[in-house]
Amino acid sequence: MSKQKVLGSPLERFTRMMFSRIIAGLARELHEEDFSVAQVAALHLVDHGGPMRVTVLATSLGLSASAGSRLAEGLVQRGLLARQEDPEDRRAKTLALTPLGRRFVDRASVERVRVIMETAESLPREISAAMLAAIDAYQRG
Repeated sequence: MSKQKVLGSPLERFTRMMFSRIIAGLARELHEEDFSVAQVAALHLVDHGGPMRVTVLATSLGLSASAGSRLAEGLVQRGLLARQEDPEDRRAKTLALTPLGRRFVDRASVERVRVIMETAESLPREISAAMLAAIDAYQRG
């Protein structure tokens, strides 16, 4: 799809509005917790993908192996991630959320859903109902 077709389209305007609201909430969270965007992304990637090697996390974030390792180490030091021996290769380490990391991700998820629901409720009723029905149908597969 060309840039001209995307910019100004109803979908682009809607997603821009949603992203603005979600990113503003993320900025508040980053400020309160003193996190970088990459650290928050790392926590969400581990939450979504389950335990993963540092190299996989680094690649997913577009970081070098050493930068990914430093990022992971900072989250381990803060008690948000735990480093464990990889059962498939004892020389490698995997990262998993700790209970504290889980609480952070859950709190961010609740805030994100709150923003989305608040936004959906501000739309005309037939649009928000159709949007929520489409999301529900998608989740059911």
